[in-house]
Amino acid sequence: MAQPNVAVACCRRTKGGDPKDLYPDPDAAPLQAALGAFGARSTLVAWDDPDVDWDSFSHILISSTWDSVDRPAEYLSWARRVTALSTLVNPSAVIEWGLDKVHQRDLAAAGVPVIPTVWVGPDEDWSALPMGEFVVKPSVSAGGRETARYAPGDRGALDQVKALQERGQTVMVQEYVASIDDRGEVDLIFLDGTFSHAVAKMPVLRVGEGVVERPWERMAWAGLTSPSGGQRAVAERTMTIVAERVGSLPVDSRVDLVSGCAGEPLLLEVEVVDPNLSFDMEHSAAARLAKALLRR
Repeated sequence: MAQPNVAVACCRRTKGGDPKDLYPDPDAAPLQAALGAFGARSTLVAWDDPDVDWDSFSHILISSTWDSVDRPAEYLSWARRVTALSTLVNPSAVIEWGLDKVHQRDLAAAGVPVIPTVWVGPDEDWSALPMGEFVVKPSVSAGGRETARYAPGDRGALDQVKALQERGQTVMVQEYVASIDDRGEVDLIFLDGTFSHAVAKMPVLRVGEGVVERPWERMAWAGLTSPSGGQRAVAERTMTIVAERVGSLPVDSRVDLVSGCAGEPLLLEVEVVDPNLSFDMEHSAAARLAKALLRR
């Protein structure tokens, strides 16, 4: 049997930069070590590097393609193309479902408790400012891009919504969950469809600050945590519905939860494209992902 040869798909450090100069991926080193322990070769590559011979790889693992949301059409075209050349993980059907957060409407309809959201399409009027603090963000986004937290009645939100609509974005207007300031969020990581570990993430958005540059670089985690039974139940229910929609359980995924006013778990987002898996906090998890990957 040929030695597995894995491409770990990442992104460039800067827009338009050298495709060999990759943005740092904290999961990459432990993942490569785990793959090597199973006898596989691995190479970090930029997903949009025109010189990569994708069919030379037995597997392509999407790890940190974090600029995909800046060019979603190009990214989805790449995912479909390499699916025909190799084993893409997660598969392109998962990527297409997960890239746009409009999937949260489907999850909510299936009974997942999500943060109350007003959806504003590119051609829809919106001027009903929420009574409490709220958040505005595009439905195709990651790492806090184009996301801002507003005070009640802040009309600056109208300008942000309009700007996003002009770029063809569907806009999400969500009430700001106050417990985030005290408790942050809990991110539950699933590997091969099974709960692996959870980490606590600190709050990032600041009221009145508006949209900031590179917000993902100030994200901070507070270490491993033990989710409650209610949080596990919501996360597992979410993954069951995802599997129903895309035809299989993703190999790697993350469910981010916050606490509602009564302490109930609410879905912030489910990430199935290129989730940060916090291997630096749970060292054994990289081996579980490598094993699941190589079974595909």
